[in-house]
Amino acid sequence: MRGISLVAFALLWSGFALAGEPETFFGFRLLDLENQTVKWQSPRMGERAAVTYAFATGAVTTEKARNCARMLPPEKAYAPSGIAKDQFAREVAAAFRMWKAVADITFRQIGDPEAADILIGAQAEPIGRAFTNVALKPAGGGKKVIARSLICLNPKQPWKIGFDGNLDVYDLRYTMVHEIGHAIGLDHPGPTGQIMSYRYDERRKSLQPGDIKGAALLYGPGPAAPRFAGGATTGSGPAPAVKGAPGWPFGIGGDHRKPGPAR
Repeated sequence: MRGISLVAFALLWSGFALAGEPETFFGFRLLDLENQTVKWQSPRMGERAAVTYAFATGAVTTEKARNCARMLPPEKAYAPSGIAKDQFAREVAAAFRMWKAVADITFRQIGDPEAADILIGAQAEPIGRAFTNVALKPAGGGKKVIARSLICLNPKQPWKIGFDGNLDVYDLRYTMVHEIGHAIGLDHPGPTGQIMSYRYDERRKSLQPGDIKGAALLYGPGPAAPRFAGGATTGSGPAPAVKGAPGWPFGIGGDHRKPGPAR
């Protein structure tokens, strides 16, 4: 988008000034909650943010949450698949680094689940694959900002680390990258083509141009944004050939239209 500032870009987006569906043109869609776009700490587009995250260490109930209202520690989801605690933590950290590299937003793990901006756990009431809940801070006028995001994984579904072409078992890093995208203010732009698309398909390991543009619009560009437009960020070498269907729908709370059945 040479020659267009982030401010002008935001005006184009918010006003739907381009013909056709803007998410088709730009490759991203911003979350729309309470009739406004949302982001962390400042409502101003392109302004950086610093966010903390933690893992649930016990049962957590969040009143009025649409998704992830009741959560358990995340090991309830990944341990049955033979994934160790340190492996899970590594994959989650890598997922956060992917967003940090392309947008001016930082993430820091803390040990206090109650104080964390983003809380990660397992669903106490299993449904779909993974969900995100985004709650806003009360505001006395003006735009609201994100107060807290919850990310929860289904403990009744199998999980894996790495792509192998089997679309019935979701890769943890891919899933967490997608969910973190919701947690910071991005929605589903469509069925395929971006990490934030609502179908899991193992056709891409890196954040795609639309993902990067959306995150950079919200928080400003990160140091590696151009490099990440086409390079792999998880694993090494090309993704394996995908077996069977083009992917199941993500059952994600970020898109309140819920396109297709959650799987």
